Amino acid sequence: MVSIILLFVSWVAFLVLGDKRRIPELFPTAMFSAFLGLLTDLIMKEYELWSYHDQPLSGSVVPLFLDFGIYPVVAFLFMQFLPQTWMKRFWWIFFWTLGSILLEYAYLKFELMQHHKWWSLWISYISDWVIFLLFIFQYQFYAKDRG
Repeated sequence: MVSIILLFVSWVAFLVLGDKRRIPELFPTAMFSAFLGLLTDLIMKEYELWSYHDQPLSGSVVPLFLDFGIYPVVAFLFMQFLPQTWMKRFWWIFFWTLGSILLEYAYLKFELMQHHKWWSLWISYISDWVIFLLFIFQYQFYAKDRG
């Protein structure tokens, strides 16, 4: 149920905050985030480093809600308001990764998610930094082609 609410809230945030004129520019980064989500889902099927337990959704539905609902909105809004200087970007990434890790912490505390094997909240936090940096690099790479 929490994932359904989160999906709804993320799309309301997009409808309210998203600059629809920038969809052609930011759509590739949003889809890149969905691709990264699907890629990690495939890895998790093999290595089971974490799992979701959000009722009434099954374990396979929650990642799809994230991949096609929440992640693209997060990537779009993150890039839409991305500062120009790297110092400001550092703090911008810190802000977004802090939100991401607090959400994951809540999922863990309410037993909607469980870490397995060697995975931990710290590894998730480092991974979040890598993911948000990948959004920036993907956007910059794509922007060069747009010219």
